[in-house]
Amino acid sequence: MKRNLLTLAAIVLGLSLVAPAQAQAGHKHRGFSFGFGFGGGSVYVQGSSGYGYGHRSCRPVVVEPVVHVHHRVPIYRQVWVDPIYQDVFAGYNHCGRPIYRRVCVAAGHYESVVSGYHCGCGFRF
Repeated sequence: MKRNLLTLAAIVLGLSLVAPAQAQAGHKHRGFSFGFGFGGGSVYVQGSSGYGYGHRSCRPVVVEPVVHVHHRVPIYRQVWVDPIYQDVFAGYNHCGRPIYRRVCVAAGHYESVVSGYHCGCGFRF
């Protein structure tokens, strides 16, 4: 039993030393993994070097361009609205003709109106 544990420790130590050496040698496309366990009354060690089944090949990384989505942000401006006048009957003059007066029904004011749209990035619609 002691011999099995020493052998297992030596194998694990050897594999841990070999894996960083492969990574430093520039073999990034080759994977190396190992595992060990106890089962069925015995100790087992398994490893894979990436050369057989499940070998990952080096593929170029395709970078998708970032898609910019424009969000319509309204642009407001102030517009002067003229006052509204209306002629109102005020009575009769000394000859019997009707008299009308001009009365301000709604005073002039500024009003906010949407004059266009822009995006947060500065694009004008």
